[in-house]
Amino acid sequence: MIGKYHTSITNEALGESFNGYAINYIDKGNIDSDELRDEITGVTDGYNLSAQHFNKASLEECKKFLDSAQEVVIDDFIEAAKANSNEDEYYEQAFYDFGRLIHNIQDFYSHTNWINYNKDEIWNEDIENPNLEENQTLKTGDYSYFSQFLDQINPFYKYYLSKNYDKLYEGKSSISHYGMNKDEPGTIADELYEEKYGTSGFSAAADCAREHSEKKWEEIDTILRQELSGREYRKMKQEIADFDMTQVDFEENLDTLRENFNSDIKELD
Repeated sequence: MIGKYHTSITNEALGESFNGYAINYIDKGNIDSDELRDEITGVTDGYNLSAQHFNKASLEECKKFLDSAQEVVIDDFIEAAKANSNEDEYYEQAFYDFGRLIHNIQDFYSHTNWINYNKDEIWNEDIENPNLEENQTLKTGDYSYFSQFLDQINPFYKYYLSKNYDKLYEGKSSISHYGMNKDEPGTIADELYEEKYGTSGFSAAADCAREHSEKKWEEIDTILRQELSGREYRKMKQEIADFDMTQVDFEENLDTLRENFNSDIKELD
């Protein structure tokens, strides 16, 4: 999705669980996923860059990134809860990393054909056995710079997609990322979805992304409640509520946040 939509979805999904300072860190981590498109030694060489977007990578690679990022986030919060000093610095990393995780989740809905099958139930995060009917094929758009260029300049591409909608969006045939993405209102996929189903494809994807982002924190929070002692969990919740690192802090520490995330992902590879 486009950055401003990631931001609005994140704020709407998590605004009741975190204060403004924490939301800013989560949002900046989310948006930073789109900034890191080229490999940088020590910063992005720990994982398949495209896997963080459900784009230009297999569904299996994308799911592997999701699982690893979630493990990193849980470890972050446990470490923060057990820390004896400088708690904000630990939560700074945890919030940034959580943003990287939910970027992946949010892109799932705009970069796959999930909403063509199910716009009322979020994905169960299983690639081999997604909560879909047996005849439904989950897929992401194929990506290459060459196909992207050709599809964007082809004036007949939308007509081709429309005439072959069932095969390309809801069948097993491959489709380009340009034809699949619902990153913002007005994409080809958004418009064709609305023509067929009477509602915006972008809006349907955004609604699922919002619900899944909210549920993801609830899931992580439940895990943390189980992993921590009662005292540690209460301490963590209070420290999350009191978090007050600013935008200036984020900008000063961004390189370290990126490097730490990359290092942790590497360890899980």
